[in-house]
Amino acid sequence: MASSHGVQLGVYNNGAPAVGYTGSSSEYWALAAIQQAEYQAAQQEEKRQARLRRAQRYWTIFYNVLTVGELVYFLVGLYMVQWQVADLVDNPLLGPGNVGVVNLGGTDTQRIVDKYQYWRLLTTLFYNAGAIHLTANLGMTWTFGHFLVREFSPFIVVFIWFAAGLAGVIFSANIGSENRTAGASAPAFALAGAATLMLVVRWRKYTWHIASCVVVCLIVGVNAFVGATPFVDNSGNTAAFVFGGVLCLGFLLIRRRQADGKGRECLVYGSAVVAVLVVLAAIIGGLVGLWLDTPIGGCCNVWVCTPSSWWDCDASRIWPTECTYTSYINGTAVLTCPRGQAIVIGFVNGTAAVEQVTQWCSSYCDITGLPGSGGSAGGVSGGGSGGGGGGTSGGVLRLR
Repeated sequence: MASSHGVQLGVYNNGAPAVGYTGSSSEYWALAAIQQAEYQAAQQEEKRQARLRRAQRYWTIFYNVLTVGELVYFLVGLYMVQWQVADLVDNPLLGPGNVGVVNLGGTDTQRIVDKYQYWRLLTTLFYNAGAIHLTANLGMTWTFGHFLVREFSPFIVVFIWFAAGLAGVIFSANIGSENRTAGASAPAFALAGAATLMLVVRWRKYTWHIASCVVVCLIVGVNAFVGATPFVDNSGNTAAFVFGGVLCLGFLLIRRRQADGKGRECLVYGSAVVAVLVVLAAIIGGLVGLWLDTPIGGCCNVWVCTPSSWWDCDASRIWPTECTYTSYINGTAVLTCPRGQAIVIGFVNGTAAVEQVTQWCSSYCDITGLPGSGGSAGGVSGGGSGGGGGGTSGGVLRLR
């Protein structure tokens, strides 16, 4: 057979090169060793390409199933609200409003804590707030997932997608407890975090560094802008991004084959285990926080939904479900709605019955989860209390 150097190699016959070989025996064996190394390298590359094709095929199957499932889930949600899309001010992502998110299993901390609907932490992983949200999430999942399967097994990529996404959703339920959200973007951000860390850690392996950075920043930036709208929680997306990077680091450490000594090898594997335990601790800690009813609400509302003149963050708020009726000694009655609007009813003879307060709540207060109208709490209630003067008598009507 011919080598890459153009020397005709023969086969040794009783310790001597075959007829046709003109070089020395030492050169013969050197060229034979080179050919053997090239042949083994070609075989390894062929096996690597076969593994890559198989991994991409498995990932494509998962992605197609995910796409069909989320699309059907979204269409069923539209069907349940009679194909009604919310106003662009309430939901600029072309999807249903508050009622649709609740009925289709979106994140609702109040229902998770009070009614033990922990299944929402799983269903929200597959629910999108609108058509734009669905398109953005599936695009990011395909882009970063297709990149990661070149380095990891597709099963590891799916594990990162699910585990880091679940941790992000649980983080969202604790931090953004005052808003109803769709959490399908959390797993997509988990893959984005893993891919970003992969690019940083293995920087020298890849080319077109500037182009890669621009593409990653553009995709993540666009989806972060989508996450700033109502019914999407950027706090959960950020947490999933970080947890995805942590899991990716752990699996990269496990894959390392070179270690200088047993102590260093133990350190590498120990660091990988710690990375995985960090995500597991976040999941368990978040579940415990929900079980103990200790969500942090109100501190990070700007992180959950960024106020803008293009949309109304109050559209996704979980408002209190109680009306407060107060009658003053001068006969003035003030009704405080669930959203805090204080409405002066007028002069009431005595204390109103529960049925009357219920009627007032239905007539004057907006308790359906859509943006309410009416005067502010401070201005209206201030006038009422000024006229009232002395003590008050009243009660709270809790609506369920």
